[in-house]
Amino acid sequence: MSDESSDQFDVVSQVIKVLSDYFPVGRREITLTSRLVEDLYVDSISLVEIVMALNETFGIELPEDRVGLWRTVEDVYESVMNSTSCRALDLE
Repeated sequence: MSDESSDQFDVVSQVIKVLSDYFPVGRREITLTSRLVEDLYVDSISLVEIVMALNETFGIELPEDRVGLWRTVEDVYESVMNSTSCRALDLE
């Protein structure tokens, strides 16, 4: 597995861990295709908590305009990846 693939897997795992801390769904049941509202029962309060937890976990600031577009776990993952990539560029 390449370093990039390994990093992506680590991010997916961490995103799923954060999500599993907030929902009664088992960690193994959460996949990239899981729908936030329909499958995980995300509401507005838990969404705010999730954003705060992701920001803290990854040391990022997720843009509010992107959060409103999230429909699946993959959307969350992509936002985290985009934010971590932007942060890495800012640090260079």
